[in-house]
Amino acid sequence: MESEIKRFVFLNPPGIYEAILIVVLFIIVFYFLLRSISVLRTIRQKVIVSLLNFTSIVIILFILFNPALRVENYMEEKPNLAILIDDSWSMNLAGDDNGNSRYQLVKDFFERNRAYFSNIDNSFKIDYYIFDSSLHRTSFDLINNKDPMGKSSNISNAIDELVEENNLNQINTVILLSDGADNQGLIDLSDEELKNIGFEINTIFTSKENDLPDVWIDDIKFSEVGFLRYPISIDVTIKSAGFEGITLPVSLREADNLISIKEVSIDSATSEGKVNFRLVPKSLGRSVYTVSIPTYEDELIHENNQRNLVLDVIVDRIRVLHIAGNPSWDVRFFRKALKRNPNVDLVSFFILREATDLVFASQNELSLIPFPANEILGKELDTFDVVIFQNFNFRPYGVFSSHLESLKNYVQENGGAFLMIGGERSFESGGYSRTPIAAILPIEMTLMPRAKGDSFSDKMFFAALTEFGMSHPILKITPDEDENEKNWTNLPELQGINSVKGIRPDAITLLKSQADEPLLVINHVNDGKVASFLSDSSWKWSFVRAGEGDVSPYYEKFWYRLLLWLVNDPELKDIRLITDKTSYDFGDKPKLNVLLNTNKIVEQDIITTLMYPSGKEIQLNLDNETEGTFYSHVQMDEYGMYELWARVDDEKGLSSNDKIDNTFFVVEPPFNEISGPTINSSTLKLIADKTGGEFITIEDDPNRLELDRTPLRKIIGYKTIELWNNPVLFILLIVTLTSEWLLRRRWGLR
Repeated sequence: MESEIKRFVFLNPPGIYEAILIVVLFIIVFYFLLRSISVLRTIRQKVIVSLLNFTSIVIILFILFNPALRVENYMEEKPNLAILIDDSWSMNLAGDDNGNSRYQLVKDFFERNRAYFSNIDNSFKIDYYIFDSSLHRTSFDLINNKDPMGKSSNISNAIDELVEENNLNQINTVILLSDGADNQGLIDLSDEELKNIGFEINTIFTSKENDLPDVWIDDIKFSEVGFLRYPISIDVTIKSAGFEGITLPVSLREADNLISIKEVSIDSATSEGKVNFRLVPKSLGRSVYTVSIPTYEDELIHENNQRNLVLDVIVDRIRVLHIAGNPSWDVRFFRKALKRNPNVDLVSFFILREATDLVFASQNELSLIPFPANEILGKELDTFDVVIFQNFNFRPYGVFSSHLESLKNYVQENGGAFLMIGGERSFESGGYSRTPIAAILPIEMTLMPRAKGDSFSDKMFFAALTEFGMSHPILKITPDEDENEKNWTNLPELQGINSVKGIRPDAITLLKSQADEPLLVINHVNDGKVASFLSDSSWKWSFVRAGEGDVSPYYEKFWYRLLLWLVNDPELKDIRLITDKTSYDFGDKPKLNVLLNTNKIVEQDIITTLMYPSGKEIQLNLDNETEGTFYSHVQMDEYGMYELWARVDDEKGLSSNDKIDNTFFVVEPPFNEISGPTINSSTLKLIADKTGGEFITIEDDPNRLELDRTPLRKIIGYKTIELWNNPVLFILLIVTLTSEWLLRRRWGLR
């Protein structure tokens, strides 16, 4: 709407110095006027001369100041209103007794007061914004059709950005809706800065109450990388608001398995309690653990009563229990290879003589220590990563069926690893056919005892790779697969091989003799692993590429890679899964990587599956990044633990657990957005008070905000009429000057 206003103005208004000069001249004129009229006889004469004199002066000044009449045309506009809505994740938390989220209360507020906002829409030009750590323009429709996903809340920064946007005075008033949880620090705008913002900020608290009762997991301290079979400390801090002085249980779980449960007392003075868990990882790879506390009846916020922690377990030093049946070249070279490796912690036992050996000394003089079967195959067994029997006949040394049963359970139930190396005291020749060990070995033995010559042959033979062995990571001694295969073909001849009935259906033979007799056989037993090397002459391989008086790195690498495979080291898998992080935010698109350790697998052979927390499964399409590396991006739209699987679909049927890998990651709300009740009405009251706005809650009537709806006037044009340029004014000046001169002459003045 247009309007017109007329104003009287001076086109040449005097400055400070001109005004001072005019006043001085006026005083001088007034002084001489008084002196000149003092000789007049009547007051009437004095008044007339004075009026004519002052009229002349005023007309002269009027002409000098260039008076004018300005006619201004205005356009009236709506004032600008900015509505800011908190988009941080804490707005998903409960804000009332019914458990409605704070963001839902905002939506209900707009719906309940539709008439009010329709009315102010007629009075204001409205811009909508959402903010988390920064400010973003949006629309009302988008606000109604989204959920808050901001990773943090920074009210100060949102105001700063709004001030920058208001450099051209485009904002007149603001309505800010928030829970007040500025978790990037207290409002860092000073009182003076808030007062000088240039517009008023009206604040609306998006929760019914300011003090919601809550108990939450405030902090978990732990190392994200742990070592196999080494204890890990997990320190948990529990805090509360409104539940001081209580005692509550804190549980630690892996998936559905309860690992430990402890009680913690909340101190009344500090409103917090601490509890410690100790965890001993028994397998390599990634695991997800959950720390949780119970929810209380009066507690509205449940999202902070549970937290996941992701642990990657790696090998520090492989703790090996090595039991050798008698001294031999094979034992000597094998033990030397293990001792030279800094990543192996070796505990070795030698049987230096048998009970049937002819000796000429007393028992005390010959025995170093009695064989500690109860200790090493009992309570200490779980402290080892790998147990190795090398040409060891258990019967004469106090090793009973109960000890071997413990060894079987160590593998089957505790995920341990067992390796048996051949010789005339191993496998059938060592009497293992009818022991608990027979149930876990990857080979099958005859139940009826055979003659030693039938169960162990002293013949010469060359080792050969099986079809599995050609691509298996254990035998990948050199990176180039063709060169690696050639090197295995050229290895020295071995002497001595154990004969067995066969191999188990689920076991894999990697090395064999020319007569197709198994030499190296591996298998998985539940979460544990087992391997059998059915010869006692691998030491002959130690001369391949060996320096003078040294152990061959080729020989060393073979046995070390077998140990790595036994302890589930991911480096020994044909296929590996890697995620760029262990924890993601809702809506992230993480990069999921698939790495291959062999060039005999092509992209088409890889099947990658992602299992969502809800149980939904999808098959991922992979893109090639570099040779042997593939990746995929997936939208995270569920909270909880995700499991990622990759396997090789081999047309030759050469499938094994080494061609399968899995890993885990979690999607959780931003921790700083759920740590505690995360509400603070004081922040909003401060902002409103310092900027001249009003503070209300989400349940109040918005009319209490008393927004200034005065229209803005924008000048669109004007016209100036100069008043001094008028002949009447000059005639009047001449008349007054002439009249004063004539009267002065007539009354005797000069």
